[in-house]
Amino acid sequence: MKKILIDLQKVSLLLITVLFFSCENPSEIGFDFDGNADAISAYSDTLSLDISTILADSTVNGKSNYILAGMVNDPVFGLIKASAYFQPSLVTYATSSGTTALDTFSVKANPIADSLRLRIVNSGLIYGDTITRSFYNIYRLKSPMDYSKNYNGDESIDYEGASLARFGINSKSFVSDSNTSIAVFIDLPKSIAQEILNAAPTTGSDNSKFSSAIKGFAIVPEGTNKAVYSFITGPLSAATSTLIANWHYQGDTTKYNYAFDLNGPRHSYLSFDRSTSVLSQLSKAKNELSAKLTNNTSFVQGGSGISTKINFNNLKNLGSNIRVSKAILEFSLKAESVNRLHPKLFNFVLAEVGSRNQQTRNSSNALTYLTPIGNDLSGVVYSLVDSTNTVNLDITNYLQKITNKTVNSNGLMIMPAVVTTSGNGLLANDNLRRAVFTKPKLKIYYTKY
Repeated sequence: MKKILIDLQKVSLLLITVLFFSCENPSEIGFDFDGNADAISAYSDTLSLDISTILADSTVNGKSNYILAGMVNDPVFGLIKASAYFQPSLVTYATSSGTTALDTFSVKANPIADSLRLRIVNSGLIYGDTITRSFYNIYRLKSPMDYSKNYNGDESIDYEGASLARFGINSKSFVSDSNTSIAVFIDLPKSIAQEILNAAPTTGSDNSKFSSAIKGFAIVPEGTNKAVYSFITGPLSAATSTLIANWHYQGDTTKYNYAFDLNGPRHSYLSFDRSTSVLSQLSKAKNELSAKLTNNTSFVQGGSGISTKINFNNLKNLGSNIRVSKAILEFSLKAESVNRLHPKLFNFVLAEVGSRNQQTRNSSNALTYLTPIGNDLSGVVYSLVDSTNTVNLDITNYLQKITNKTVNSNGLMIMPAVVTTSGNGLLANDNLRRAVFTKPKLKIYYTKY
């Protein structure tokens, strides 16, 4: 009789789980991170998980779709300064066979430079006070940038002391009187245009030779700035930033020009002063900050390497012989952190956390991301629901592996994501979008056996 009752109990628990998935609005076996049930549950287990904010040791943002320049004082993340570095490059084009080739920079003998103009196109992603004008200086780099290198956000590059040009912009600078998007043009010294033209005979269609002859540029904000702007880079088009050299020849009334693209080496140098922010204790030497010390909030920010970590070591409090049917992490943005001056993150990606609070890597030293079946070189993209400012992360397979003791893990990290053409997600370190999360919930559906 006792065996029959035990078997009936197992069946009833299984039926409860089936009902959870067959009903339109299933009851949830839900636990928040204080260990309190947030709905009627089939079990009375206590579940307490640790939330923290962690800092990566590097933040690669080289070869991005845009570069950042400016200063902004974020009330949560502190004072941020961004300087943009770029190396002008020869333009690529598609051949008749469908391959990509470099254009030949061809100039006849004795060219006479007329002007050199930098065209900057704003991506629309702006941080801070965009009404007040922000001012910048453009400098010449002391040495060419490296085509083979992918630069980190904390790498500064030495530039000459003398400013080549000064300009000021605000959001209206990129909008015409008819309310269409326009570019901003900055005049650079004509002598640099002549230098570029003189280098043409020896560079041909070789970018490495061109960059060796022509050093790149830095766009550096002045200290009074209150905003950070993003300038579109990439293959030359009407929608990208470019450097344009104009010239003529003696006795020839024809005007000539060459527009270089900014698709070669480029990156944004980002510095963060968090000394007066809630994250002041976070550093590369002390790269984890418990949510208990930040009023039960955690943080994610592009460009800074800041991510939210969830530790699942206390899953053992659910007891043994657990079979997870479904597990969803629900995060919500802190209402007062959402404002137009500091754009919120919309896309997130998950990865496992290594022993040093860094994103895990595979045997080839490539970064890995969490997928529904394990780890891969890209992950699933989880998008914020704009109307509710919530994001739901499916971690079913991950918790199944933990409860089945088929994987040992230090937890998961939530990072800003860029969406690839395939629809997968990669870590995005080329922007300053951010998220301030309140205490999350774990909705877990499981049975005991």
